[in-house]
Amino acid sequence: MRDTFTQMLLFGLSILALAGLLGALDAFYFGPRRLPPCVQEQLPPGHICPETMFSSQKDPEDPTRYKIVWVDARSESDYELNHLMFPDNRMFPIRPGYAMQQLVDAAIERLIAAHEKGECIVVFCTESCNSSDQVAQELRNSGLIKAPIYVLEGGWAALRKAGLARE
Repeated sequence: MRDTFTQMLLFGLSILALAGLLGALDAFYFGPRRLPPCVQEQLPPGHICPETMFSSQKDPEDPTRYKIVWVDARSESDYELNHLMFPDNRMFPIRPGYAMQQLVDAAIERLIAAHEKGECIVVFCTESCNSSDQVAQELRNSGLIKAPIYVLEGGWAALRKAGLARE
């Protein structure tokens, strides 16, 4: 009888140790890679949660598409490495710097037309950059674009998670 009790105790301790190991692995390896939950009401004005964007910007005629014009504010090297592939002039690289005005000029007609098509403009970057805020503010300050302009919370990582980014 004591032998069975000892075996059950050792088995229980083994399970407990395995659970602790898995918890530590989750906390230190997977946890930092997980996006924090996004709460729309807690975001600054002009920012949008991926869930809010995806639910509010679905194209009623084609539920697999969104009524969004994308602006990629990541660095040129990040853009060249991997970017979104959308048809119909739906994605434009615009980043702060000496060539920003040229990039805006190349996209301005389509960005202006977004309002007429019932689309919004979503600017994104990587999690660690603030270029998306700068680009969004510049587009708002132009006074030419009437469509709503949002900064995507979670940026590139959120797009990868949603399956929109091809690496």
